[in-house]
Amino acid sequence: MRQLLVMTGVLAIMLTSCSEKIDNTGTCADGIKNQGEQSVDCGGPCPASCPSCADGIRNQDETAVDCGGSCDPCYARLTASVNGINWTSTSRNAFISGPGTVRFYGTNQSSNITIYYSGPFTNGTIPAGSQFRGELRDLQGNVFLSNTNGSITFYEFDTIARSVSGVFSFMATDTVSGTAKAVTGGVFNVLTY
Repeated sequence: MRQLLVMTGVLAIMLTSCSEKIDNTGTCADGIKNQGEQSVDCGGPCPASCPSCADGIRNQDETAVDCGGSCDPCYARLTASVNGINWTSTSRNAFISGPGTVRFYGTNQSSNITIYYSGPFTNGTIPAGSQFRGELRDLQGNVFLSNTNGSITFYEFDTIARSVSGVFSFMATDTVSGTAKAVTGGVFNVLTY
């Protein structure tokens, strides 16, 4: 019996010394990583997602969307989601198409996305309309043009290096059938013009 008590005591000490103290106190707005959060006040039990290098947002110390800083280096890319399906260009370019006008174009061999922008070459957000419009062409040649739903945000409009980075979204309607497609989560990084 005495031997069983000693073994139970040793086991209790081992479990106590090997266990990690978990702080379940705190809130999701206290500025402290506690209560099982993945980072300070985000993830785990908190509703806010933690910033990452794959969240589609320019945050942390990123120099463009999900790249640069502590994330992987930035490379030229043009991506989006078309009606919820990932779309990634296999070939892309950007160029000046007139005074104060830049155009980005990308294709994935089955569809094309073109962004038209006329306005100041500066950082900022512009709603869809006269300065920003988008176009989607599918494999059958159907043309979907943007309306006033959507926007483009320039995080970097470098007129010295002649490169541009940012995000976009727009709702596009087929000019013949009237069918609409949502182009969302668009990202353009380090496109040179």
